[in-house]
Parts: sequence; C-alpha cells; structure tokens
Amino acid sequence: MSLLDRIDVLRKVIDILPVGVWIMDDAGKILYGNPAGQRIWGGARYVGLDQFAEYKGWWVGSGKRIAAEEWAAARAIRTGDISVNEEVEIECFDGSRKVILNSALPIPDANGGVAGAIMVNHDITERKRAEDQLRGMVDRDPLTNAYNRRALYDFLEGEIHRLRRYGGSLSVIMFDVDHFKDINDDHGHVAGDHVLVAIAELVREELRGLDRLARYSGEEFLIITPNTTAQRAIVLAERLRTRIAAASFDTVARVTCSFGVCEFGGEEDADTLVRRADDLMYKARRSGRNSLVAE
Repeated sequence: MSLLDRIDVLRKVIDILPVGVWIMDDAGKILYGNPAGQRIWGGARYVGLDQFAEYKGWWVGSGKRIAAEEWAAARAIRTGDISVNEEVEIECFDGSRKVILNSALPIPDANGGVAGAIMVNHDITERKRAEDQLRGMVDRDPLTNAYNRRALYDFLEGEIHRLRRYGGSLSVIMFDVDHFKDINDDHGHVAGDHVLVAIAELVREELRGLDRLARYSGEEFLIITPNTTAQRAIVLAERLRTRIAAASFDTVARVTCSFGVCEFGGEEDADTLVRRADDLMYKARRSGRNSLVAE
C-alpha cells in the first residue's frame, strides 16, 4: 500500500480531529494537512526539506529561531527521531503568531527505512496566555507591579546560567528610598505607597525590554540588566538617581535614593551578587545618601 493510499484511509479520521495533523513524504513535502492544521498555521506551504527554512518558529524555552534541520518533522525524516510536545512559537502564513505543541514521528517503509513523517500540532496559545497572566499575578509585587523577590531570583539564576554557558556581561543595581520611614511618619503610609508606585513607574520608563525591576523589600528595589557592563549600569543608575531627585511626588516635597552597582564576576552565585550590590548601596547611604557607589 502506497503512502497516498494510507492517507486516504486515515483522512476521514484525521479530518475531524481538533489538533493539526500533517503527513509528509520522505522528501519533506506535505502530502496532506487536515482542517485543524490549516487553521493553526493560517494555510499551508507544500515545500520539501530543503525549503524548511521558510517555516518561521522559535523555541519557547530559549527564544532561539528554529533552524530548518531542527524542526521535528525534518528530524523524523532524516534520522527517525520521535518528538513529543516540543513547545514552539510559530509565525503563521497569515502573519499571526501562536504557541503550539509540536510532535512528529517517522512513517516506516517496507524496507525498514523512512517513508515520511506525521506531524501533530496542538494550539496552546490561549492556555499560554492564561498561564502568563497567572504567573504575572504570582511573580509581581501587588503594589508597584515590579517583580517580587522569588521571580527576581528565578530570572537572575537563569541569566547567570546563560552567562556561564555563552559568556557576556550582566550587572545589577540595588537602590532604596532615602529616609522612607520619615516619609511614612510625616505623610502617612498612603503617601509612602504612592512614592513607591511612582518610583517604579519612573524607573520602568528608563529600562530596556530585557531588563528586570524587582521590589526586593519594603523600600528597596533591584534592577537586573543583562548584556550590560558595570560602566553602562553606572550610567543608567546615575540617570535614575537624577530623575528621582528631580521628580515631584505630590505631598512629599522631594525624594532621593541611594544606589549600589556591580557587575557579575563570573564565579559568584545569585545570592552573592545581590549581597554585593546591597553592600554597595549601604555604602552610598553611609556616605550621605542620594549617591551611588559601584565596583
């Protein structure tokens, strides 16, 4: 029985499945895609293995672009690999983006070789969006919407792992609000909360998309700046110090902050790096506040 004959037998079944099913020959050409698969991808392109680069996708875990030979179907055809539920983000043929679970298994021929592959796509875009919303609720400080300490350490440990594997730079900036107890005592806790929210909003305006701002404790904040040397982090911290000191906070006449800045040294762990930034920040406080200490 030819591969096309097998497809005819299966078509009535796979046409009603809620997941995308694609059947390819041993050259990687799509012989059939069910309606769910066409909806997921926004159409279809009937190309061969040498044109797999036309498919645009990124590994969800790393954000890296999926190379032509890395697609599950390509591996199934070339090496007989079986892949199950690989999480990838795709750019569909209509320009939209979706997150899917991508699976593939080889179709054996009569001689023990590979006659083609079956690829299965499960659209999990809405599920991922809901997960991200829930994660945001868990990862964020409810007052300032900055990341909380747990999320901060998760991200920082991931960045340190990346640096040890691939190299690069990473700096952290620790700062706290000078005389914050006096602000609460003189103006009330509502005014103090307003100051923290306003500072967080101001800081976010100066950060890049890959930076992370976290509320480390009551009036202490930490900024993680990937791909940033200490010198560049010092420039950022000084800009933040100046902006905060010049800002208006309604009932509080003037607010200043003290900053500590350091760069990842290569051997320390996340705790050690944060403690180093914390020590530098306290040096700034002891030197008169509204200042910056770096190393």
